[in-house]
Amino acid sequence: MVGKFTVVDGHVHTFASEEVSGKILTSFNKLYNIEFANPGTGTITDVLQNMDSVGIDFTIMANFAPAKIIHKNNSWSIEVGKKYEKLVPLVSFHPDMEEPMDILMEEYMRNGAKGIKFHPMAQGFDPDDNRLESVYKMSAEAAFPIVFHCGRVSNARLNNYADIDMIVPVIKKYPNIPFVLTHMADGNIGDVFKLADMFENVYFDTSIVITGYPPLLKVNEPSWPDNEVVEYVISKVGADRVIFGSDYPWGSPGHDLNRFMEMRIEDRQKSMILGENAIKIFKIKSSI
Repeated sequence: MVGKFTVVDGHVHTFASEEVSGKILTSFNKLYNIEFANPGTGTITDVLQNMDSVGIDFTIMANFAPAKIIHKNNSWSIEVGKKYEKLVPLVSFHPDMEEPMDILMEEYMRNGAKGIKFHPMAQGFDPDDNRLESVYKMSAEAAFPIVFHCGRVSNARLNNYADIDMIVPVIKKYPNIPFVLTHMADGNIGDVFKLADMFENVYFDTSIVITGYPPLLKVNEPSWPDNEVVEYVISKVGADRVIFGSDYPWGSPGHDLNRFMEMRIEDRQKSMILGENAIKIFKIKSSI
């Protein structure tokens, strides 16, 4: 906890080993022209230590992978979640994966997955691909949350699959799915207001855009460095629509939490953003 607030980091990437982490961070940073040093490695040991030092109670593992290894990656995330109750696993899918998605969806939900993470730009697929229909339908039936990466990565844009215009058709089709749009809908305030007004089932995570991490504030164009801007957005869309997330090990949850604690918003609003909303949406069983 931070003060009296239960904290859930709703957006973290985890890796099976230092070797895997090193390869992924190096290749990802090169591909997306990320010029600052990562504040961590994202290994399980690293994430747990960082949680303890910062005061994070639960971490949402928003992992994804290419089609060929996605099932293996999902299974690993679920097993990690079984071992560490503080780590909450999401799974991912890809239209090109060979395994039957409906059967896998049942298996994942039964074994403890708490939602889905899609990164359409990095994974390279149209989010409205009809091969994903069974996943969306099953998610709608269970109100199973879906987290969508939105927009660019550190100002790089490899394709348009993560653009808001590509994601909105899916949101329109499935009003029963809680959709979490990362990076405050790519930091576009107009889109945040429009989407919040159009769809009651849309939420926004704070990662990268509402950050206190100095390297990100210097290089990431959509970041909102002015607290008054953040406070205004929260007042307009409602604190119940915003989820704290860091995008660790690219963002820094410690710096971001410090920034939120300094903001001139009510404690009730902080409580919802920092933990309560994520606990509700991802159905986290909390005894804290």
